[in-house]
Amino acid sequence: MKQSERTDLTRTRIREAFINLVESKGFGNLTVSDLTREASVSRGTFYVHYADKHELLASIEHDLRANITKIIKDDIAATIEVHSINDASSTSPNEELSDNLYNLFNHALYYIDQKRHTMKVLMSPNGDPQFFDEIKNVIDDTFAQQLQSGNGYFSDTLPIDYTKEIVVNNVVYLVRHWINKTHPESTEDFAKILMQSRFLAPNDLIIFSKA
Repeated sequence: MKQSERTDLTRTRIREAFINLVESKGFGNLTVSDLTREASVSRGTFYVHYADKHELLASIEHDLRANITKIIKDDIAATIEVHSINDASSTSPNEELSDNLYNLFNHALYYIDQKRHTMKVLMSPNGDPQFFDEIKNVIDDTFAQQLQSGNGYFSDTLPIDYTKEIVVNNVVYLVRHWINKTHPESTEDFAKILMQSRFLAPNDLIIFSKA
């Protein structure tokens, strides 16, 4: 095994041990000794990779934010490009936009599903109270930047902060609900739910039976 592969394996063991301990003991209660025992590494080995548990937490969260940002940037850019092309033609743009929104959700959710346990633990009371808001802000900022780069903008029908909450941020709350479910839908099924939610108003979801 190459040295780089051994290094990656050690980092993975330390990170997995860290997430398991955060889940069982809480971030505030775990120690480096707990980590080295859980990961079966020496203290010296731990300190080769991380200065302390705070740096380890920051490293894990940084990687999650960076990867989610990249997926969203790539997929939103593709969605905007296809939508712009079809707007200039007679090809049903709404159908094409719908297909690309589905792909956007599906790609991002596939990654999140792979990291489900880590994200669920970090968003829990035992994890980092700021992490959910950080993810929400990353998605908000990334979406706004990519929208602007594609000559798009938010409607001023409502105050802009409310529009952002409706268009972007309530998606994040739905994703958090999906992450926390005991028996979550498949990535594909949840992507379809998210896509459908983008085309439904609240009054479409509430039905009153006639007396």
